[in-house]
Amino acid sequence: MRKFRSGLSGVLSFGVAVGILASTAAAQEFEWRYFTYFPANDKPTQLTRAFAQDVEAATDGRLKITIFTAGELPYKAADVVRSVATNQVQMGDVAVGFASGDVPELNVLSMPFLCTSFEEFEAAASEIAPTVAAVMQEKFDIVAGVQWTMPPQNLWLNREIASLDEISGLKVRTWNPEQVEMIKLLGGSPVSITSAEVIPALERRTIDGAITSALSANDWRAYDIVKTGYMVNMTMGHQMMLVNGEEFGKLPEDIQTILRGKFAEWGPKYNAMSQENEQLARKNLGDNGVNLVTPSKDDMDKAGAALQPLWQTWAEQNGKTGRTLLDAAMKVCGPA
Repeated sequence: MRKFRSGLSGVLSFGVAVGILASTAAAQEFEWRYFTYFPANDKPTQLTRAFAQDVEAATDGRLKITIFTAGELPYKAADVVRSVATNQVQMGDVAVGFASGDVPELNVLSMPFLCTSFEEFEAAASEIAPTVAAVMQEKFDIVAGVQWTMPPQNLWLNREIASLDEISGLKVRTWNPEQVEMIKLLGGSPVSITSAEVIPALERRTIDGAITSALSANDWRAYDIVKTGYMVNMTMGHQMMLVNGEEFGKLPEDIQTILRGKFAEWGPKYNAMSQENEQLARKNLGDNGVNLVTPSKDDMDKAGAALQPLWQTWAEQNGKTGRTLLDAAMKVCGPA
């Protein structure tokens, strides 16, 4: 009887072990690294952490995403596409303007004075999404996730200005090719430096101004240096969440479905965060002594007339994809 019980115990133990292994295989966990070029305490980083927590909860812990912020990994904003494509990280944030070296044909929403409001951006992003996804898949085997926008891009200067003509002769930090051409057309000198270098450069006066959003300017405490915000709302700041295609393909279908659902769910949350914090940032910048200048209608008309030809030049330079994207964006943005 003892031998029987001992044998039965062994069989039961083996069966339990097999069951545990089968259960573990069925509930396989995936651990991904996500790089965001935003600093640790910036609002987009806070939201991305919340996104990762939501995904982990929705998948019952089967997909865990660890967030790494600026300075925690040896990448810069311009490195994100390649870092995700080569699986150094499985996910990443990219500003399409920063990635113009890798995907210049996707930079349509950086055309100056094309889409200049949250509403226009959301409509345009929906129009161009299928083409954007196809390009990222074909060129890099990357899945395009959430597409959202930073607030309007404006000029922040360490001096007082009151009109567009006063940009002539100034050195302005730009962060994509279209901004470079815009500043040249306005008579200024474009300068390329990283986000972390902007405030020191403004303080040392090696640059006179920088293009960024009120949200970023406020996060950088630019009000300690900046005198003027020239609120021209030249472009929105197109952002994308990227996923390595091979790693995405390894996920079970149910987790893939959950993740795609979260992309759709969180896009509006990122845009709402961006819009809400833009208003708070503008108020705080003004309260801290930054003069927020609204350009005159004449200045806006002058800028539009000077810069709209850039759209067509850009489309010609970027072939069929460029033309497709510009036509799609112009359905909902730009002059009537």
